[in-house]
Amino acid sequence: MNIKAQLDKALLNQSFENKETSEICIKYRSIAKLYAEIENAICVLTDLKTRKSVIHYGGISSLIGEDRRGDEIGISSIWEDDILSKIHAEDVRKKLVLEHYFFHFLKDIPIKEWADYYMAINLRMRSNSGEYITVLHRMFYGIEEDKVRMALCIYNISGNNVNALLHENGVIVNSMNGATLYYKEFTYSDVLSAREKEVLLMIAHGKMSKEIAESLGISLNTVNRHRQNILQKLQVKNSIEAYRLAKAMGIV
Repeated sequence: MNIKAQLDKALLNQSFENKETSEICIKYRSIAKLYAEIENAICVLTDLKTRKSVIHYGGISSLIGEDRRGDEIGISSIWEDDILSKIHAEDVRKKLVLEHYFFHFLKDIPIKEWADYYMAINLRMRSNSGEYITVLHRMFYGIEEDKVRMALCIYNISGNNVNALLHENGVIVNSMNGATLYYKEFTYSDVLSAREKEVLLMIAHGKMSKEIAESLGISLNTVNRHRQNILQKLQVKNSIEAYRLAKAMGIV
C-alpha cells in the first residue's frame, strides 16, 4: 500500500458526527473562495466526512491550463487529481509524505493547538509551455470537535525570498508563535523505536515471531507486542504493508 493510500486511510477512518454541514464547513467555504481571489491561487477545499471537494480557481490557473479564475468545481473525491497530475512525480510523493506526517503530528499534541499549525512545501508544477514553475503549496486543517473535518490546500506562485525559506521537503509552521519544524526535525526515523525497526526488518526477511524472539533474546509476547505497536503506529493492517510504508517513509 503506497503513501497516498495510507494518508487516505488515516483521514477517512475518522468517526464523524451525523451533521452533513456544520459551522466549520460554511466558514472554510468562504475562506477558500477568498484565498483564490486575493492570492490568485487554486484552492482545494475537502470535506473529509462527505469525501467531496470543491476547487476554487484563481489567476494561477491560466499558467497551468485554461484560465478558469472565478470558477468553482465540485469533485467526488478528496484528491485533486487534475492538479496533482501537473506536479512533478517526485514532489507529489514529498507532498504526501509531509501531509501524512502532519496529520499524525497533530494527533500527538493537544486538540486546542491543532488549528495553530499548517504545512508548506515548494512543488514543481508543469506550465502551459511544458516547463516546470515553482508553486508554494500550503495546507490547513479545519477542526471539528476532536476530528480533522476540513482540509484546505492552497497552490499559488510565491516570491523567491519566501520560497528560499522553505526546506526542500517542506515545513510545519505554528501560526501563533512562528515556530517552524524543518524536515530534519520531523523525519519519520523516530516514529518506530529502534527495537521495532529491528523486528520489522526481520519480519521483512521472512522471520517468524519465534525466530525473532530467539534471535533478539526476548519473549514471544514481547515480539507480538512490538508487531502490534508497529501496525498501530503506521496504521496498517499487516506486516507487509508496514514494511512497504516504512521503506517509503525512510524509516528503514
